[in-house]
Parts: sequence; C-alpha cells; structure tokens
Amino acid sequence: MKTILSLLTILPILLSAQKSDVTLNKEITRIAFGSCSVQDQPENQLWAEVSATNPNLWIWLGDNIYGDSEDMSILKKKYDLQKSHPDYQKLLNNTEVIGIWDDHDYGVNDGGKEYVAKDESKEQLFEFLDVDKNHPARTRKGAYQSYTYKSSAGNVKIILLDTRYFRDSLKWINPGTREKSSIINQNGDILGEQQWKWLQSQLSESDIDLFILASGIQVIPSQHRWEKWANFPKSRARLLKTISTINSPLILLSGDRHLSEVSKIDVSGYDYPLYEFTSSSLTSPAGVEKEDNQYIIKDKIYDPNFASMSIMWVARNPIFTIRYFGKGGEELASHKIQY
Repeated sequence: MKTILSLLTILPILLSAQKSDVTLNKEITRIAFGSCSVQDQPENQLWAEVSATNPNLWIWLGDNIYGDSEDMSILKKKYDLQKSHPDYQKLLNNTEVIGIWDDHDYGVNDGGKEYVAKDESKEQLFEFLDVDKNHPARTRKGAYQSYTYKSSAGNVKIILLDTRYFRDSLKWINPGTREKSSIINQNGDILGEQQWKWLQSQLSESDIDLFILASGIQVIPSQHRWEKWANFPKSRARLLKTISTINSPLILLSGDRHLSEVSKIDVSGYDYPLYEFTSSSLTSPAGVEKEDNQYIIKDKIYDPNFASMSIMWVARNPIFTIRYFGKGGEELASHKIQY
C-alpha cells in the first residue's frame, strides 16, 4: 500500500516533467558568461579575451545591447553593430551562443510587462542570438529557454529565465536622480504563471546532474537599492522554495549590476549550498558605491569583466571553478566549488 501511495504521489511530478527546449549529446567543460555590453564601444570589448578561454558555450545574461527604444529599427541597428565586431564574429565561429535579455535590450530601462513592443523586441533578440526558427521559445510568450547537454560524464541543464516580459510594475523613489531607489512590490510577480509552471517542469527532469539557472537580475543579494528579485519578495520566496524541491546541485548566474560578485545562501530544505555568480559589465563598470550584501563571499569586482566556468566530474558529481577575467586576460578572482 505504501508503495502504491508513493507512486501516486510522484506520478504527477513525473508526468509534468518536461524535457529541455534543446537537448544535445555534447559534453560542456567550459562556459563563459557576462552581461552589459555597450555596442558602440569597440575599444572596450572583451571578445578576444573571452575566446582565449576556449569556451564551449557563451551565455549572454542581458543588456546585450543598450537599445532603450520602442523603435525596432533602432534595436536592430544596435544588435547588428554588436554582432559585427570582428572579435565577436570569431567567437561565433567557434562557440555556441545562447542568452536572455535584461532591461536595456528588452527596450526600456527597468521595464516589465507594460512595455508595448515586447513581442517585436523578442524577435530582435532571437535574431541576434540566431535562435532556430523551430525552437519552442519562438511560439510562446516571453523569451525563456532551456538547453540540456548530455554526456557520459554528467548532464547539464541550463535554464534562462525571462525577468521582463511578465514582470509586474516596479516603482522608484527619486527616479532619474543619483539617489534613485526601488520600492518593494510586496505582492508583485516576476515570471508570470505560465513561466512558473514551465520552470517547475524543467526542474523536475530527473537525470540532470547540474542545473544552471540564469536570471538577468540578482536573486540572492537583497540589500542594495537597484533591481533585484528581493523587490518582489513573494516571487523570490517562491523561486527559492522551487529550487529546494530538486535533488541535484543548482547554481545561479546573473548580470545587470555593472559589478561582479559571488553570493551564497542556505535554502531551507535544499541539500546543497546555493551560489550565485554575478558577472557585469563587459564594457562599462559602475563607479564604486558602498553597499551591503550579507551573502557575499568574494570581494566585488568593479573593472570590466566576464566569467569563465570550468566543469570537471567525479562519479557524476560536478567540480567547477569560476574565474573572472578583465582586460588583457588578467584574472581578477576565482572560486572553486565541489559538491
């Protein structure tokens, strides 16, 4: 009887588990990622340095251009300029590229579901990323995607969350000034119910050894005054609870901040520490601003940078090292994780 009840309990989960949008029989050993790249600053681009790390995969984490317009011809022109950089072309010729947007490439600073040109903007993003015409994300609302890389060493699933298309409104104190600060939306949502259900099903795939969950905005840091999941506390709590239900390690990637940092939090009910690696900006770092992050485990990086992740496997358990690199390939920081 207990066996039957157990089967009845897990059957809905098994039935709802959804395979990735794209599944490849390919081992991923080196992933590079970054965000916030001003398209008309060729002298500041780090594409040669990215290529020098020999990544199997590059992940855009948002602000892939600074579009900030409802005019799609402007966004297209800026995407075309970004894509035309010779060193980026070299990366494209040798490396798989995937990605998600944040606000400036979405089309409006700090924007959410109210942005009127979001469907047209999604098409511009997908054309820039060369998303296949038959990709499942082409036919649904929002730009969220998933990719699984399977090998005898271990299976990696990358989930790219859309934190713009469905996001409720966010208001600000002193907007347009240097004292700008976000106001908490206590009951607001970030992902929208359709994306929440999709995420739950993606995380229910049982043969994944490592999940990588990418978000344009930061998930763990909660004390700074800018955009973050903590501005929508119900959504943040729901995300952490959702993560706690899986039986494999998961790491978070984020961009947006024009600084880089490593954060760590313990999530109730989850068997692994949860790490977040923020990488920003590729071209335009912010000035140093004192801010607290109770979860930080590495000093902030304010120089232009990207991150590189090397993955090794021992009995299907991932061991990975994250390194941050700057201009000329200078190593700015590193962190090793072994589960």
